[in-house]
Amino acid sequence: MPFARITVLIAVAVFGVSCRSGPPPAIDPTLAVCVPPGAVAVAGVRLGGLRASPLYQQLPPAALAFLEPLREAGSLLAASNGKDFVALARGSFRQAPSGATLLGPGLAAIGSPDWLRAAAAQHRSGAAGASALLERAEPLAAANEIWMVAAGSATLPVSGNGENLNRLLHTTQYATLTVRLTNTIALNVAGMCGNPDNARHLEETIRAFITLGAAGSARQPAVAGLLRRIRLSREDRTVHLTLSAEPAELTPFFKAF
Repeated sequence: MPFARITVLIAVAVFGVSCRSGPPPAIDPTLAVCVPPGAVAVAGVRLGGLRASPLYQQLPPAALAFLEPLREAGSLLAASNGKDFVALARGSFRQAPSGATLLGPGLAAIGSPDWLRAAAAQHRSGAAGASALLERAEPLAAANEIWMVAAGSATLPVSGNGENLNRLLHTTQYATLTVRLTNTIALNVAGMCGNPDNARHLEETIRAFITLGAAGSARQPAVAGLLRRIRLSREDRTVHLTLSAEPAELTPFFKAF
């Protein structure tokens, strides 16, 4: 066999092995391809890791009720345009979970009617519709059981004091949230701003909210204690908020909010 042909065959074989040896995507491609193009926020949960964590028993009843029909699922991916939403799950579903629609074998979706239709159409197209957000989220999903990425233009469906979250989000280009579940809960929130001045303003505003929140929770010492343990830092255009807590410490926080 000519040397040139042998060289080509070896190169093809090495290339094939190297392509197969890389780690699989952290975000399930089957779920990712269902995200409609209008998404301004995406979030994911490794359900197996969450169920195995002590945090699972501390979740509020509404969260447990939502997750119960998805007990056969291994991963969850949610997306929203600020008004409509869809939550997608992969699992060994023999039939659609309660309140869900099957978009394909083992692929369940729950959400707003318009976005259920959009997710089904996106699934049929075979192309991810929110690639920029999902690409930004990929390294977060690889290292954390819970994560979220939101564009700074997003308006989350919150009310009351929760509207302050939107005001903070709108001062950023985008924001991320991650939760790592071990014996403790490691929370990390980052806001990426357009310039250092905006980042400085964001840091000062968050610090004021934390101070006011701790003072206003004087009758709930557990919540006030958690707020005082939050660590806030700024690096150029990025503001970081971190908190480490025991799972049981979050119970009064869930009740308060």
